[in-house]
Amino acid sequence: MVVLIEKAKLEIKFLLMKRILIIAYSSISIFAMAQKTDTVFLKKLMETKPELFSSVLNHPDKNQIQILYTQVNRDVKNRPTFKTLSYNLDPHHYFYPASTVKLAAVIFALEKINRLKNTGLTAKCTMITDSAYKGQTKVLTDTSAKNGLPSIEHYVKKILLTSDNDAFNRLFEFIGRAEINEKLKANGLNDSRILNRLAIGDAGESAKHTNPIKFYNDSRLIYDQPA
Repeated sequence: MVVLIEKAKLEIKFLLMKRILIIAYSSISIFAMAQKTDTVFLKKLMETKPELFSSVLNHPDKNQIQILYTQVNRDVKNRPTFKTLSYNLDPHHYFYPASTVKLAAVIFALEKINRLKNTGLTAKCTMITDSAYKGQTKVLTDTSAKNGLPSIEHYVKKILLTSDNDAFNRLFEFIGRAEINEKLKANGLNDSRILNRLAIGDAGESAKHTNPIKFYNDSRLIYDQPA
């Protein structure tokens, strides 16, 4: 399914050329929801390339592909207007968003750090993750970081550059599942949920528990977050 989505994304981008600036799947911005959505254009566009999209169009229930596509146009004063296109979009039908959840984790983690800045916490602080529940793992070092130590800043970099699953999991543990989903709703994403870590079989009761985390500036403890 993911391969088909990526194939559709690339072909549609090619056909609409440089006018397209934003492509989004599954997540609906508050502004986009307020606009009238064109539900016909993308289907007709894919029908012009049956060699690429017949498997998508002929089996919509099996493939469960949903596309939400927002085009941003600007006038001579650089003021934006939005045109939203969709295919098979149904906010009440389950759709797996894959790595798009990582962007939410990045935003919410940075917001939490900003909220805690009076403690001295920054994205650069060393983040030491412990374990306190079955299945949880510790993180004491990060060999991919220049200084060999984990931090929110480096986890964000790993997510945005390589879509790193473990980096997402560490931000998930820092933010907490309840806060993640409260923030999704606060930002108008009432039909979206982020429930677990990625790629480790995390589900059920274990996904409700987050690791204890300590943040350090050199050897000085800055912030202690319990499990």
